[in-house]
Amino acid sequence: MSDAAQLVLFAPYCGGVSREQDLSAALQILSCGELKGRRPVAGIDGYRFELRWNGVAAPMERLDCQLRFPGHPEGAVDFAVTTHQLVAWLMDRSHLQPSEPDLPDGFWQWLLMERGDAPEQA
Repeated sequence: MSDAAQLVLFAPYCGGVSREQDLSAALQILSCGELKGRRPVAGIDGYRFELRWNGVAAPMERLDCQLRFPGHPEGAVDFAVTTHQLVAWLMDRSHLQPSEPDLPDGFWQWLLMERGDAPEQA
């Protein structure tokens, strides 16, 4: 699918034309299948992470994702999310360190507390 067609397909879910540049950049990352970054933590250098997914899906289709923290295998998380939500998080990634972007706080909050595929707690 062409870049222009993807923009048209995802724009209604991801801020429309007002965020076209962010959407275009996020769709390029989506097509790569991974984002490597660093989650800052007060008092230390932060944690490197690698977020991967397979393929490019339509906005409302779910993607299986894998989040890994190199050197910390105990932090590995697998989850599924709608493609447009992943694209929105990629749009909102930090730009302060282009070589090691961070995902927005909303992603980390969702991952820890609201994830729809998380196992039920007793």
